Amino acid sequence: MEMIVDIIIRWFIPFALGAIIAFLKSKLNEALKQNKQKEDRSVIIENAVQSLLRDRLIDKYRHYKSVGEMTILDKENIDHLYNEYLNLGGNGTVKELFDDLKDVDIKIIKE
Repeated sequence: MEMIVDIIIRWFIPFALGAIIAFLKSKLNEALKQNKQKEDRSVIIENAVQSLLRDRLIDKYRHYKSVGEMTILDKENIDHLYNEYLNLGGNGTVKELFDDLKDVDIKIIKE
């Protein structure tokens, strides 16, 4: 009986612990890989949204500079788009356009 207990203590327990640790390590590596893929995808999505905001801001800039006026709602919308663009790491090129739009007249809508 002592021999069986000795075999279990010397061989089976270390083997079982090694197998459990190897299994947990493989699951951890798999989870880390999936997390990295999600982070990479998140960065791609953020960059895509930033590009769309940039495109919209440039489009709005061209439109309102050619028209020469905008409503207060248009101004608030542009401010919101610009702030979200900055939150996503937008740069100074669009800032110049945004600053230039401050010269566009605000159209008063009378009901």
